[in-house]
Amino acid sequence: MTPNTSDLFTRVFVDAFKETEIIGVPTGFQAFFGDPANGSRTIVTNDSEAVDIDIMRANGRRLAATVNRGTSTDDVTRQKNALAENFSNFSRKFPLIEEEGNINNNQLLKRVAGENPFSGSTREERARIYARDILGDQVRKSVRTFEYFASQSVLTGQHPAIIDTTNADLIYDFRRDPLNFITVGTAWNGVLPDILGDIDAACERLELASFMEPNFIGIGDDAMADFIADTGVQSNADNRRFELIEVSTNNPVPPEYARFIEAGWIARGRLRTPKGRVLWIFNYNKRYTNSAGSTVRYLPSDKAFICDINARADRYFGPPDRLPVTPDEAAWIMDLFGINIMAPALPAGITAAVLDAAMFHFDAYRSPDKKTVIMRAQSAPIYPTTQTDAFVTLQGLHV
Repeated sequence: MTPNTSDLFTRVFVDAFKETEIIGVPTGFQAFFGDPANGSRTIVTNDSEAVDIDIMRANGRRLAATVNRGTSTDDVTRQKNALAENFSNFSRKFPLIEEEGNINNNQLLKRVAGENPFSGSTREERARIYARDILGDQVRKSVRTFEYFASQSVLTGQHPAIIDTTNADLIYDFRRDPLNFITVGTAWNGVLPDILGDIDAACERLELASFMEPNFIGIGDDAMADFIADTGVQSNADNRRFELIEVSTNNPVPPEYARFIEAGWIARGRLRTPKGRVLWIFNYNKRYTNSAGSTVRYLPSDKAFICDINARADRYFGPPDRLPVTPDEAAWIMDLFGINIMAPALPAGITAAVLDAAMFHFDAYRSPDKKTVIMRAQSAPIYPTTQTDAFVTLQGLHV
């Protein structure tokens, strides 16, 4: 098909297309954070550049002391504060996500998507449409960065303040035990892998490090295919009845996993390991485009991770990088764009359970000649895995 040519003085009636309306926004890894059901918190700090981050180690399972009546329970070898080595608090500056988008006077003289070409909207109406679309796209981009931070935190126990940085001073380290990162002896697509043994070993490591119970395994796409195709897994499932069961109407996913399914995790089945542990198996195929323009998976295809979904994982959101918004500014933005910058409507297609308007800061400012206005969205997220040792990463699963 040959397109029609046009010049500066020709008006062509073609409907605009909004790509953002059909591209989803992933929130799967964010579903591990801020769930009040397991004590996780969402902390918003609007007036401080730094925040105190909590990291908790295992509380252990020490028995209470028994003593002869009439004797003291003091033990000079025991720490007076048993929680001192199990809880740490350290301060970190917030990162800054900033997205800007321009609306210029020339745009307001042209039709927007969905506008009837023979009954045009006013410039004020178009300005509101553009502003809503720009802020919606800025939120989507920011949430993709949230998801990147959350995925890095779950898989590596740290995430960067600046994406792709190698400077250790710009990386938040949540102090996960190095033994919680396991490189398997034989890749799952290699010769005679011990897949179920690898999973049991990771579960045991989680139990030893955190004293929590593993119940979730997320497996990358290639490793998931290797898992299903493995003859050892198949024989155990078919003959020894380790109950590798595909999810069906006869075997529904328990309700405590609903938030993960809503956020994009794909339930594949329930696994009872050779040592009797029960894990629900999920995979996650969401992707993002990195700074080099390459498509990258949030969950790498050659990795898996095991966790307890009841582990506490807080999330922190900091202040904007600008002077305080004045009432006059807020009124001007409301009048011109119909947007309440203190409580803007979030775009559709994002899981509401993991987002809140308080995570974002919106404003706008004009150019000196009043021909352009810049819409701006800022956010400052940190996603620590608070009970950090309740996450174990398996790597090197597929070569």
